[in-house]
Amino acid sequence: MINFYLVRHGQSEANAQAILQGSQIDTPLTPLGRQQAQITREKLLPLTFDHTYSSPLLRAGETASIITAGQQPITFDPRLREFDYGIWDGYKLNSLSQKYSEYFNDMNRFIAEASNIHQGDTYAGIQEQLRSFMDELFTRYQAQDSNILVVSHGMTIKLWVSFLMGVTNHDILMEPANAGITRLRLDDPHHIYLDYYSK
Repeated sequence: MINFYLVRHGQSEANAQAILQGSQIDTPLTPLGRQQAQITREKLLPLTFDHTYSSPLLRAGETASIITAGQQPITFDPRLREFDYGIWDGYKLNSLSQKYSEYFNDMNRFIAEASNIHQGDTYAGIQEQLRSFMDELFTRYQAQDSNILVVSHGMTIKLWVSFLMGVTNHDILMEPANAGITRLRLDDPHHIYLDYYSK
């Protein structure tokens, strides 16, 4: 059995300015973001992690470094990077929702069809990368019970949870909060349990 603890990075400078930040824009953590990562570290202290994986983006790597405090090596995996918002990356979310209102729902979240406009990643493409990541880790660690820390991003974790839950309308789900923890239990590739989703 593998327990995944998925952590979204702490608040970044782009987050603080309500800028849409995907895989092209990569700003460091704010002081609040570093504090959030430290609080998450304290929440996770009772646990022993066998392995730590992180998105290679700066904000995720900073968060992973704070949580591990140099006590464990971090493996950076590009499959954990944030969704690429294409030509929308780096723009204020409010300005995008006004300009492309037909691609945003009532909760001011863009819908899946927006990929046709922003020319970035698709939901299905990111979910296939995550499925590959989980299958690989299950093959590698299935012989032993393992706790694995994964530091990633809001949209990536949201899409991860949505395919595990079988949610087809991904746009109804919220992204986890900065430095929020989502716990998954994997008994085999076909039996995955979502224990907790941090909003």
